[in-house]
Amino acid sequence: MTKEQQIEAPDKEALVNRNPHPDFAEVEASRPDYNTHSTWTPTKTPKPTWSYGDGANNDEWRKHELIDIDPEEEGRPTNLNYKLMISSTVPRPIALLSTISSTGVQNVAPFSYFQAVCADPPLYSVCFVGERPNDSLRNILESKEACISIIRDSFIEAANATSINTPPGVSEWPLSGLHPRTGKLVRPQYALEAAFSMELVYHSHQDIMSPKSGMRTATLVLLQAVLFHVWQDAISADKATVDLAMLRPVFRAGGITYGTCFQGFELPRPEAYRKAREKREVQVLVGELDTGDQ
Repeated sequence: MTKEQQIEAPDKEALVNRNPHPDFAEVEASRPDYNTHSTWTPTKTPKPTWSYGDGANNDEWRKHELIDIDPEEEGRPTNLNYKLMISSTVPRPIALLSTISSTGVQNVAPFSYFQAVCADPPLYSVCFVGERPNDSLRNILESKEACISIIRDSFIEAANATSINTPPGVSEWPLSGLHPRTGKLVRPQYALEAAFSMELVYHSHQDIMSPKSGMRTATLVLLQAVLFHVWQDAISADKATVDLAMLRPVFRAGGITYGTCFQGFELPRPEAYRKAREKREVQVLVGELDTGDQ
């Protein structure tokens, strides 16, 4: 049986088993409806009176006991480390990554091992986990092209549907119902439903090897943005800042948990050290001023 003839790709979801609910439909039915009218609401910082040396803004941490988890503990499967990492490294943005195969099939899938890493050149990272290259990784290494759309809450179900394990010859775009547009500089497509998308070309990649088995367990790929696409009413006049209220991004947490960014606060970076060290408390903290306390 050829790749084009196979019914589906390997079912990695069954191996991960990230859904903790025996009957998710029943659990979801007991919850309140999603509020599509939620808006971006900035608040004060948790402690506006915070000053140098204050530490945490509350003492809750004193109530908890730390335990140690050895990721290489005998008998501990790698799958548990994966679940631990994705449930603690949060929130993570999700890339709706689209690629094209050597036979012209348009592939699209969500990836939360994704991040912006550099501005000159504008680079993004995507990590592909697994001993064998999946369709997206294979396509990028062959075509050297990709598109990424930032997933919005208005199409999260459609984006999630693209994670289905279709065989290489079947595109996920029709299953999602999204509206793809072919890039101007690359052949893969991006989603018109996204407030922000980008066209990218291959920059470099690094295979990651397991120290235990010596096998390849992941591949980290760097992609260079060559063209950005953004809704006109979602970008600042200087074309530098995307309006979070329009972007409405969805973040990934552990298991099957997702979230949105509808509440937050602004927190300026510290002033220059030359200014900060004029404060008496800073001089004390860095040992430049002796208070005489014993």
